[in-house]
Amino acid sequence: MQKQDKEHIEPAMTEAEIERLKRDVYRPDMEKFRLFTDMLRRNAILKKALIRHR
Repeated sequence: MQKQDKEHIEPAMTEAEIERLKRDVYRPDMEKFRLFTDMLRRNAILKKALIRHR
């Protein structure tokens, strides 16, 4: 007997998400590259950050 997987149902996308995806798809390559490098820099800074809880 085969084990059946439960179906994974994803929620419908909102209008705001659809608009954001459309904006990202039609973004120029240089802007995509700039945003990508900014993300890498921000990630590196966050990894170095020392977070203290009081």
